Amino acid sequence: MTNKERFKAIFETQINREGATELLAWLETTDFFTAPASTKHHGAYTGGLVDHSLNVYDRLLINPYAVGHGQESRAIVALLHDLCKVEYYSPTTKRKKNEQGQWEDVPGWEVKERLPMGHGEKSVYLIMQHMKLTDDEALAIRWHMGAYDDAFRGGSYALNNAMKKTPLVLALHTADMMATQDEQRREGL
Repeated sequence: MTNKERFKAIFETQINREGATELLAWLETTDFFTAPASTKHHGAYTGGLVDHSLNVYDRLLINPYAVGHGQESRAIVALLHDLCKVEYYSPTTKRKKNEQGQWEDVPGWEVKERLPMGHGEKSVYLIMQHMKLTDDEALAIRWHMGAYDDAFRGGSYALNNAMKKTPLVLALHTADMMATQDEQRREGL
């Protein structure tokens, strides 16, 4: 089973909310299943975004902070937390030194921001174009970057307040960070 097939199987069996079918149909019209997860930090390859989303899902299922949240909520936040990266990256050519120390052209990715809205906010916005989220789900997706979020680094207390409201915020952030670290180790980054 490919990761695209696994993603769709989980989505179709775990997410039964009104609008879910339309959301999945929309994803099929985008680059979600072929996009990278980043330009260089992890999953910087074709299909990296869906791979990362599944890794977060696997980590969230065993995260004790996610206990008490239903399977549907866990599937939604894990599989869709990085929807902001849909149509976000474009292939490019970069210069990199090879093992002999000489510069060569290599394929890579660059950001082509089409909707500059913020990372978590944009994911929530895109999901809610098709399907409603609970408050806990919206907060978890909005704040999944944790202390790496620009608003937090700017002094906002909203992350702390969101974590007090629902443990799903910390659960998703932790699952995301653990999946990212696993991916970076595998990729030798």
